[in-house]
Amino acid sequence: MQRKLPTLLLSLATWTTVTLLVGCTFALSGIAGIYAAIVLASLVVFGAVAAKCPAGVMAAAIWCLGLFPFSWGLQTGVLPKLFGDESLLLLYLAVFPFLYLFTMRSWLHGFSALYVVLAVFLCTQALSFATARTDLVASRNFLETYVLGVLLLVLFLQEVSNANPETIGTSVFWITVFIATLSVVEAIVQRNPIMERSTDIPYLSPELARITEGVYRPYVSFFHPSEAGTFMALGVPFVLRGCVYRKAWLSSIALAVVTAGLIINATRGVWFGVAIASLFLIPNARVILSAIIPIGAITGVISYLAFKTSPFMQRLTDLNNLYSRLESWKVAVKIFIAHPLIGVGHMQFKEVYLDYVQNLSNLAHFDIGKIFVADNMYLTTTVEHGSLGLFTLLGLFVFAAALLRKSRMRLLASGLTTEASFVRCSELALVIYAATGCFADLNQFTKATKYVFILVGLGLGAGGRYVRSMHSATKVVADKDTLMRVHGL
Repeated sequence: MQRKLPTLLLSLATWTTVTLLVGCTFALSGIAGIYAAIVLASLVVFGAVAAKCPAGVMAAAIWCLGLFPFSWGLQTGVLPKLFGDESLLLLYLAVFPFLYLFTMRSWLHGFSALYVVLAVFLCTQALSFATARTDLVASRNFLETYVLGVLLLVLFLQEVSNANPETIGTSVFWITVFIATLSVVEAIVQRNPIMERSTDIPYLSPELARITEGVYRPYVSFFHPSEAGTFMALGVPFVLRGCVYRKAWLSSIALAVVTAGLIINATRGVWFGVAIASLFLIPNARVILSAIIPIGAITGVISYLAFKTSPFMQRLTDLNNLYSRLESWKVAVKIFIAHPLIGVGHMQFKEVYLDYVQNLSNLAHFDIGKIFVADNMYLTTTVEHGSLGLFTLLGLFVFAAALLRKSRMRLLASGLTTEASFVRCSELALVIYAATGCFADLNQFTKATKYVFILVGLGLGAGGRYVRSMHSATKVVADKDTLMRVHGL
């Protein structure tokens, strides 16, 4: 008892001292110190979980990105507003270096050229800020899309090479189905007469749909409607792959739900992107298209005659929408000619386009003061980032697609068809994003842009993991043969 007493007193004194030090630190630093302590504790816990089950954490981060409403976040008063949809991704990036310093993670080599291309891409896009006034919204958007997107590509590329890609692919499959289900349910409920008298569920309120102009384009409470469609479309290749390899009735239902979600979303650029990507999967696509186009034209005429009074069909046949796009595209070309090298600045199209509007077409019945975008990712990039920005954007797309294709062909040559199909999904997701960008400013959609960077990193990491595993297995067999020859066996 006498021996335990000094030890107990020493322990009590130690903890009392530590408590006093922590209390004094918090008292001196105020709310910032408390936030710092919470963040540090969160990083330690998150790092431990990420070290043990990286695939699960990456899957959870994708679900958080897709389902967390884009406007929800934490206003700390010390840091800029922290948006909830990227919280897990930011935590992962914070612990990412320590996972490779203090755990058994192995760095996947062979992507130095990609990192150089990404660095050049960011530098050329950032040059446009030299020509524009400081804009908090533009700066935040640039950080959330391109800068964070590039970091996430590297994060997923390296982490997937140390995890099970199929777990993350399954997560992409189900989040696509879930978002499509939400879209279908919202569209049905908002057309329910009962909801006209209900105010208890604002998300499903028809009034909300009318205010946000989303009566024909659901899921508006979580995304911009076009971004909701793009997010779904990027997951379509993984849904198709699930149907092929699972061969279950549930997968067929999932594909039907996603198809319904895309139709209800009514984003024509998304349909175009999915159609272009599907051509890469169809052998003899030209022959099949020659038969599909006439059938599609006849079906379209019949559908128009049957449903021409519906909001859905009115949107599809709205010529005024086409005129407004053409006018904004012509204005974008004029702005580019005046600022050909580095553009007018990120997200500055809406600030300068009125200076270039001349002789507006009488066919276009719309308020010219309400045009804020060029509705074309490549034109927007040309206007806001100049020819340098467009060149590096296209270069990044081409280089990433070439790397994905090279990885897929190596896997096919080794007989790993299932693994090659996984890489193919990321390749097609990039094609969908690039094609959809012809009809929307996707580079300013934070969720969709981060998502495509994630999917490209997912495909590259999965391909690198499978190739490394294949080389390791080959090396083991070679070493075994060498030992047998040495021992005369």
